[in-house]
Amino acid sequence: MLARFTRTYLVVLVALIVIISLVTLSTHHPLQSYVDPLTGKIFGEGGVEKSSSDVLVAHEMSGVRGGVIMPKLGNATAKAELGRSTWKLMHTMTLRFPDKPTEDERKALESFFYLTSRLYPCGECATEFQALLKKYPPQARTLTT
Repeated sequence: MLARFTRTYLVVLVALIVIISLVTLSTHHPLQSYVDPLTGKIFGEGGVEKSSSDVLVAHEMSGVRGGVIMPKLGNATAKAELGRSTWKLMHTMTLRFPDKPTEDERKALESFFYLTSRLYPCGECATEFQALLKKYPPQARTLTT
């Protein structure tokens, strides 16, 4: 036979599990609304309405250009690995980029480069990258000559 303490412990444990399960099940309501992060509007189950172009244009460039956000990266090994990985990512991305990009695709690539120059984990490298972007802005136009 189980000891009195063990029996009491198991009964209390089972009771707590049952109570917590009932509370969780009775208070859980499926998400039935969506908050649009651009406008703050709340939409119902029907989904999000298409965004108007003026909202997209206003949001499009906000935060893309600006100063470096990250501090100096002190670990030289991490900095070197980060540089190699970023080089591979950017070159693979530009090699796979469409030969005749749409305006949206062109802006997306340009935004990526400018955002990368702000958010790059190595602050020194990001500052240098921003200087290079100023001197040589991204040219995401037709790539075939």
